[in-house]
Amino acid sequence: MDPEAANNGEPRRITSVLNAVEIIDAIKEHRGITLQELTTELDLTKATIHTYMATLRQVGIAEQDEDGTYQLGDWFVPVSNYARNSTDLYRLGREEIDKLATQTRHTAHLVTESDGRQIVLYESMGEESVTTEYHLRMRETPRKLHTSAAGKSILAFLPEGRRETLISEIEFGTESSTPIGSPDALREQLATVRDQGYAINDEEEIHGIRSIGAPIRGRTEDVAGAVSVTAPKTRLQNAEFAGEVPALVMEAANIIEVRLETA
Repeated sequence: MDPEAANNGEPRRITSVLNAVEIIDAIKEHRGITLQELTTELDLTKATIHTYMATLRQVGIAEQDEDGTYQLGDWFVPVSNYARNSTDLYRLGREEIDKLATQTRHTAHLVTESDGRQIVLYESMGEESVTTEYHLRMRETPRKLHTSAAGKSILAFLPEGRRETLISEIEFGTESSTPIGSPDALREQLATVRDQGYAINDEEEIHGIRSIGAPIRGRTEDVAGAVSVTAPKTRLQNAEFAGEVPALVMEAANIIEVRLETA
């Protein structure tokens, strides 16, 4: 137990559970990590981490490669599928994402936000989709909102206080390849997003990749998630990038909004 939390009147926390979660987060964040790397990153001894890893491996939460690298285990597959499938956004949005992928011929995504990061709930490939490492990273690694079109569309419509908190946590120019150079530059982009109803990512993260994202909003200031379309620059140009695809993305987001509201 955490005695300090108890003394402050906060709910008591089980330290061993918090340690296990930190280890799991580190494995996920690094997409595989060694015992030595865990020891360096966490405030735990090598012997303690080794004991945790033995337990996590025993129940299938973690596994170890031949080279000693720890990965997340198969235990997470049914659990993550259950969590995803039980969300209204996934259930009510999946059909529209499939339709959007068919209409645009590109890759369409349904995303939500958690702790200031975007999480891909569903992905649908159009007939001209190109599977890339970028799409794999989108599915597997939650990213900060300002790094993608979908994320920026969510960030733009969050309540101002929360939006400013998330902006204050960004280390501009150091933590990602985004060319956004300052908080004011990002705020200017987000104001444009609010004016036009959608966000773009024009090779900001990966050279040759463009994307368009629109928020899924409710009656209040809440933002349930976003819809986005991603494609190589050569296949998303001119009128398609400037108006046709943004209109389809916003339409898909609006239809999902209606379904959520009337479910």
